[in-house]
Amino acid sequence: RDAAGSRTLQRLRLAGLVAPVIFVGLCMSLRPLLVRMLGHETAHTTIDALLFGSAILFGWTLYRLLDRAHTVVVEAGCRNAALIERERIARELHDSLAQVLGVTHLKLHALAGRPSVAADEKAHRDVLELADLCHDAYADVREAIMGLRDATRPDRTLPQHLEDYVAAFTRTSGIPTQLVLDDSVQLTQDAEVQLMRVVQEALTNVRKHSGARRATVHVSGGEQIRVVVEDDGAGFDPGHTRPDGFGLTSMRDRAESVAGRLTIDSEPGRGTRVVVQFPRNDGLRSLLPEEMIA
Repeated sequence: RDAAGSRTLQRLRLAGLVAPVIFVGLCMSLRPLLVRMLGHETAHTTIDALLFGSAILFGWTLYRLLDRAHTVVVEAGCRNAALIERERIARELHDSLAQVLGVTHLKLHALAGRPSVAADEKAHRDVLELADLCHDAYADVREAIMGLRDATRPDRTLPQHLEDYVAAFTRTSGIPTQLVLDDSVQLTQDAEVQLMRVVQEALTNVRKHSGARRATVHVSGGEQIRVVVEDDGAGFDPGHTRPDGFGLTSMRDRAESVAGRLTIDSEPGRGTRVVVQFPRNDGLRSLLPEEMIA
């Protein structure tokens, strides 16, 4: 995207240099013909008015196009900076928090196995509970690392991101999860990022809260990109969720940030379906004509 924006700026600069010269040359070549047709004074007045009006129109059009191209380049730079920062955060999480939680979990289990601890039922239970908390926190951190590292790599397509994440989720959570891709999916980069984040958050909820035996991620194309994350778990009553619940609020905010819409279909004992729909284009591609972005 940043390379496309840079190419667009180069084309606009070239157009700003060449187009006025060509236009003025064309007007000068037409001057004798207009003099013969309209007379000397009328022809000069017409040409002057044409040049003046064309200069204003050309300048305004070029200004708008350059401004939009600059916006595309700046946004691409911001996205690249965000990717670099996410990679740094993921690396630091892996090298610090994830390793500490993993080692702590192992040491707590080893501590629970000592005769002096095992002999005290309450202490033994408390140590095992701490070990389980560390294990759950470790799983959360690993999922966060996967999301930060893999979800927004620009050298990979959205289906590749989804396939890798679903496969990794199956390995780490122990919940068999199937990915179904019906059609080709074409979204802007920003919409792809938000879609991946919604899928990640929905699968995190499946692991932490559903007690599901299996899950499915179903993506279908068309005018509306439709993503369904479904599980066969315990389900819940959406009408009785906390209004400030971070997970559901985060998913809804992410969908709405790119003109998407999120709905949740769930009942106790019937599993949960998280459905999110994205428009094929969220408006960001309209910053420039399509041939300039390609």
